[in-house]
Amino acid sequence: MRAIAEFVMRGRRHAVGVTLVSTSLPLLNWLGTAIVSLVILRKGPVEGLMVLMWALIPLGIALYLVGDPSPVIAMLGTAILAYVLRVTMSWEATLAIAVLVSAGGSLVFELSATEVLAAIVELTFEEAKSAIMGFFAMGQAYAMLAFLVLARWWQSQLYNPGGFGREFHQLRMSPLLSAVLVCMMLICFVFNEYLGRWIPLLTVPLIISALAFVHWLIGSRKLSGNWVFGFYLLLAVLFQVVYPLLASLALMDSWFDLRTRFQSKEV
Repeated sequence: MRAIAEFVMRGRRHAVGVTLVSTSLPLLNWLGTAIVSLVILRKGPVEGLMVLMWALIPLGIALYLVGDPSPVIAMLGTAILAYVLRVTMSWEATLAIAVLVSAGGSLVFELSATEVLAAIVELTFEEAKSAIMGFFAMGQAYAMLAFLVLARWWQSQLYNPGGFGREFHQLRMSPLLSAVLVCMMLICFVFNEYLGRWIPLLTVPLIISALAFVHWLIGSRKLSGNWVFGFYLLLAVLFQVVYPLLASLALMDSWFDLRTRFQSKEV
């Protein structure tokens, strides 16, 4: 993976070439999205825009032929998040923007991919449409953030070894943002018929923050990588149990600064 990052950073032609190839292959769309984000993070929005325009050509053709705008949404959304992270240097701000971008992407998908959405609804039932779009928004948010994390990790590997790990470990939601998320979830719950679809999306910043805390905890204790593997295995197997626990952990860390408390006990 590092070799790919080194190659695309040699110049615009290299980045454009790899991006064109990867976005032309459905299973490699994620690679093109990560490359565009890496260019934006390292070289700025102008250079990133040049690569992005070329990347959108095969994605636009696929959109015309298939009618699924989700790869285009992911590409544009991740590019926006990369720009936000570059400008603000804040993962908290990036997570907040990710919620808005994913919500907008979900609405665009719902309005533009009518045939694709109709096929999905036929496999379930009409009442599930709102829930499907809510989980689509959540899935898009996680996908965009995953592409951004890959690009940031590439950038760290090439120009600041170990920097991404330190940066991610310190990711913590501010009490203000976590309170806003909780209030928004309560509003969505009260008006569930109209706004309930957005509850899963609103959990995304909390979960990412909790994952950062777990990685920090494992790293601070100098535990082996097996602990990380075991944690994600547990999350996959007991998703419905672990997921809300992670959201609660993020709120506790936001309001009580668990890192400081753990460190003070060690002194």
